[in-house]
Amino acid sequence: MLKTYIHFAKNIKTFVPWVKQHCLQQPRITKANNVFLYSKTHKIIDFTSGLMVVNLGHNNSYIKDGFKSYMDKGISYVPSTFSTYERDKLSDRLCNITNFNNGKVFYTNAGADANEVAMYITNQYSNNKKILSFQHSFHGGSTIASSLMGGDTRNNKKLDYYNLDLYPIMKNPDMGDNGEQSLLQISKLLEETKPASIIVEGSSGSAGCILYPKDYLSKLDKLCRKNNVLIICDEVMSGWGRTGELFAYQKENFNPDIITTAKGITSGYSQLGAVIVNEKLSSLYNELPILTGLTYFGHPLPCTIANKCLDLYLKNDRKLIIESNDKATLIKNLSQSIINNCDIVKEYRNNGLLGCFELNINHPKKLSEINDLFLKNGIYCYMRDNRIFIAPPLIIEETDIVNTMNKIYEILVEFNN
Repeated sequence: MLKTYIHFAKNIKTFVPWVKQHCLQQPRITKANNVFLYSKTHKIIDFTSGLMVVNLGHNNSYIKDGFKSYMDKGISYVPSTFSTYERDKLSDRLCNITNFNNGKVFYTNAGADANEVAMYITNQYSNNKKILSFQHSFHGGSTIASSLMGGDTRNNKKLDYYNLDLYPIMKNPDMGDNGEQSLLQISKLLEETKPASIIVEGSSGSAGCILYPKDYLSKLDKLCRKNNVLIICDEVMSGWGRTGELFAYQKENFNPDIITTAKGITSGYSQLGAVIVNEKLSSLYNELPILTGLTYFGHPLPCTIANKCLDLYLKNDRKLIIESNDKATLIKNLSQSIINNCDIVKEYRNNGLLGCFELNINHPKKLSEINDLFLKNGIYCYMRDNRIFIAPPLIIEETDIVNTMNKIYEILVEFNN
């Protein structure tokens, strides 16, 4: 295997989220193209699209043209007081592809604040302020509400300081019983607590790629409708073709009232989040002000970039998204030899191009060694706890998938017990 020196930035003055800062070293990226990142000395395949963001790859010329067309207009920024063509066009398209034909869109800077705005809207609609989520889930870490809704360890410290009616207590489904125990527990919760809404991921992401059994979301939808509970569907990580549909929830008969999205909406070229709201909820504000907002609401630059990205996602009858299913199958097949021959690998779970290896080890030192070996061998995979996430850009070529999975095999087999 290739084991060469990689250029690291040292003694940096920037806080890096989620890690200890002492003696921190980071590979310094100088450029990128297609599915690859480059440091001064190294070519690294971006095998998790950054953080499940760069769905359309780096240095895309069509998207880059969007920046030029925006700059040529001479607009720096306009407040939400004014309308802009690209924002209005984007809102129309988002409502169209989600079948929220008479709905509306609220724009944010990212996924966490999109989820927070969605929770605010459902609380405005309902007399009960409680919101439920899954025990193992993640809905963002940069705002109070989104952090508290996450059902994993990343909400621990914020729980020490804040107390809101947000409860990650819904039991995640188990494939073994087709999610029946989960649905039974949720049914009781909905009847007892009468929450305003629940928030679920279209497909589980960094909390562990926990899969929904077939028809599970459809059954959950019926439970919510029976109890007059609103549904927020978080498609921040699972949206924009990653699971083989524009949005993961569209793979089932599931009808959320609000859809939140970010990340792939601009493929990471600019920051943007969106809260897509159906007519039932958006009509609440026909005669009432929506008392939340951001300076950069619907900034014309990211809206321009998002429209460019939508052009590519929808091009040729969504050919790129349809082809992602074949690429996901290839990764799934290649993962089997890794599971069979690497003792430290427990399983591979995926929904399209959103997947992860779960390892049998939890030792921080060993996990750090694995991460280091990945980088030294030209692979970037997001790692959290004992999971290695596999979520390459939709544009990745099959040869790059095979080469990278073979390298992953060689690295992991070294750690056999």
